[in-house]
Amino acid sequence: MATDLFPKWLLALVRKSGRLLVLLGIAAVLLLVQQHDPLQVYSSWQNRVWNAYQRWGVAIAEPKAPLVFVVQIDNKSIEFVEKEYGEGWPWSRQRYADLLKILFEDYKVGVVGVDIAMPYSRDKEGNDALLALSQQYPLVLPQAFDFSPLKNALVTGNISAGIAPSEATAAAVLPEANGYAGLNDQLVKTKCIGHVTPVKDPVSGMVTQVPPLIRYAGRLYPILALEMLRCQMDGSYTVAVTPSANGQTLRLGDLMGEGGDVQFLLDKAGLWRVPYRVNREDISAILASDVLQRKVLPGIAKYLPNSMVVLGGNAPMLGDQHPTPLEANAAGMTVHLQMLEWLLSEEAGIPGFSLDVWSWVIGFCGLAGLYFLLVYGVGAGTVVLVPLLLAVGWLGLGFWGWVDKSWFVPMHPAALFLAFLAIQVPLEWWMAQRTSGRLRKLFKDYLPAQLVEHIVTDNRSDLMLPSKRCLTLLFADIANFTQRAERTSPEVLAELTQQLLERLTAVAHQHEGTVDKYMGDAVMVFWNAPFPQADHADRGVAAALGMMAAIEQFNTEGSSLLEGEPIEVRIGVHTGDVVVGDLGTRFRHAYTAIGDAVNVTARLQTLARELHEYLVVSKQTVELLTKQWPLVSRGNIALKGRQETVGVYTLIHDNRSEQDGNTAEE
Repeated sequence: MATDLFPKWLLALVRKSGRLLVLLGIAAVLLLVQQHDPLQVYSSWQNRVWNAYQRWGVAIAEPKAPLVFVVQIDNKSIEFVEKEYGEGWPWSRQRYADLLKILFEDYKVGVVGVDIAMPYSRDKEGNDALLALSQQYPLVLPQAFDFSPLKNALVTGNISAGIAPSEATAAAVLPEANGYAGLNDQLVKTKCIGHVTPVKDPVSGMVTQVPPLIRYAGRLYPILALEMLRCQMDGSYTVAVTPSANGQTLRLGDLMGEGGDVQFLLDKAGLWRVPYRVNREDISAILASDVLQRKVLPGIAKYLPNSMVVLGGNAPMLGDQHPTPLEANAAGMTVHLQMLEWLLSEEAGIPGFSLDVWSWVIGFCGLAGLYFLLVYGVGAGTVVLVPLLLAVGWLGLGFWGWVDKSWFVPMHPAALFLAFLAIQVPLEWWMAQRTSGRLRKLFKDYLPAQLVEHIVTDNRSDLMLPSKRCLTLLFADIANFTQRAERTSPEVLAELTQQLLERLTAVAHQHEGTVDKYMGDAVMVFWNAPFPQADHADRGVAAALGMMAAIEQFNTEGSSLLEGEPIEVRIGVHTGDVVVGDLGTRFRHAYTAIGDAVNVTARLQTLARELHEYLVVSKQTVELLTKQWPLVSRGNIALKGRQETVGVYTLIHDNRSEQDGNTAEE
C-alpha cells in the first residue's frame, strides 16, 4: 500500500491535490483547444449547438407578419418566360427590368435587392432599362468578392467605389478580398450596390456567418442587406469598427434614417453570425412568374407597398443553393432576408460584458464545486448526476440566451462539465476500485466476507483512521499447548494449530467479530469496530460460548491430531476504551486495537487458567449485557501486574448453585 511510505495526512493532501490537478488539466486543455483549434473540433461542436438552438428557436416561435419578401426565380418561372417570351435561361436584362418595374410601379414596393450576378454586358438596352430603374427607384444590384489567394483570385466585371475607410475603421480586422465579380460597365453606375459574398463554415459547409464589410484595395464594401436599408432611406451612414468585450463592434450611424443607428457584433475575423429566426415555411415567397403576370395573391400583395424585397433564384439549375442551420438547401437570397428581418425587428443587442470570459469563469467555478464534492466524498451517483445536470443547465441557459437575447452564449461550461464526466468519472471509478481493493486486503483476514463487502460498499476511508472506541475484546488460548508442543512433531502441531484457529475464527466471524491477530495458539477478537455494534458485549460472550462448543465438537470428532488428548480453551472477555485503527509503521502496520483494555483482556484469559475456568468475563462487560447468560460473579480479583482489582464472572457449573453469586441477567 502507498501508505507504507507516507503519512496519512500527506496522502490525503496528495489525493485531493491530484483531483484538483486533473480538473485544472481539463480546464487548461479545453482553454487551449478553444484558443488554438487548428482542426476546428471545439468550434465545430459549439457551432452545431448554436445551429440546433436556431432550429429549435424557429420551431417554438410564434409566426409574425413578414417584414421582408422574396421574389424567387424558380423552375416554373423559367418555363413561363420561355413559353411567353421565347427566352431560355439566363434571362435578358430587359426581362429583369420588366419584373422590377412591375414591383415598383404596380405593387409599390419600397426597395428591391437583387441577388443575381451581372458581370457581363450582354444587351445594352436591357442594361439601360435597369440603370434607369436604379436612378428612379431604390434598387440595389449585387457584386461578389473572392478570398482565394491572389494568384488564383477571380477578377471580372467592375466594382463600385465603395466607402473610404475612416480612422475608426482603418485599424479594424475585416475580411480582405483578393478578387471580385462586379457589374458590367453600364450597371456599375447604379447608385446602390451591395456584395453577396457567401462565407461557408469550413467544417459543416453551412452559411452561418457573413462579412457585413469587406476590405478590397483599401476601400470598404457593405453587404446587400445594409445597402438595401441605406438605399431605401436615400441617405448615407457613418461606419465605425471598435474593439469590444466580445470581439469587434460595427456601428453604422443613421443607417435606418436619422438616429437609426445599428450595431453588429463581429468576431475577431470581422464576420457576423447570421441570426436565423425565420422558418422556411414562414417566408413570404412570391414566384417571379406571378409578378410578371400581375397575379400575386391578394393576401400577400396587400403587404407589399413600401416593403423590402429580395430578388433571386432558387431553381436547382441556378446553383445558388447553400446549406444553413435551418435547411439543407437554401437559396442564397434567404440569407439576406434573415439579416434584414433581424435588423427590422429591432432585436439587435450586444452584451456589455464578455460572454467568453464569463463563460470560462462560470465553468471554472462549476469545476471548483465539483472538486469540493469529490473531496467531501460524495457517492458515485452524485459524481455522475451533478456535472450532467450542470451541463444540461448550461445548454438550457444558452438556448434561453438565443431565444430571448439573440446571444450566442459560448459552450465552455458545458464542455468542461462533459469533459469532467468523460475523464473524472472513470478516474474516480478507478480510485474507488483501488480503495476497495485496499479495504478488502486490509480487512479480509480480520472480518467475515459479508462484513468486508459492507465496508467496501460503505466506502468510508475514515474507518481506517485511528480513533478512541469502547470495544468488547476477547482473548482465546489453547490450554497446555506448550506441554503438547514438547512431545508433538512440528508438522502435527502446525496442522493442529491451523485447524483450531480456523474453528475459533469461524465462530468469531459468525458473530461478526473483528479478528485482530493470532499469537501462536491464541487469537484476539473485538467487537464494535470498524462498524458500531450496539450489542457488542452480548456478541463477545456469545462468541466465547461458541468457541468452547466448537472445541468440544473438535474433540468429539476424534481427530488423529489430538493423539488421544482432548483440547481445552481458556477465554477472557472484557469491555473498555481503546484506540483502534490502521496502526503501525511504514515497515509494517495493521488494523488493530491498543490500550489498557487489551491488557486487561489478556490478564483475564490468564486468570481463567489459574481459576481452572474456561471463561472469565469482566464486570464492565456484564454491565452492558442485554441478554441473560449463564455467568456468576466471583467478586473482585487483582490481576497480575495491576494494582486495581477487577470484578470477574465465570460460567455457572452444574455443581454450583446460582445462589453462590450473582448471575448476569438482562
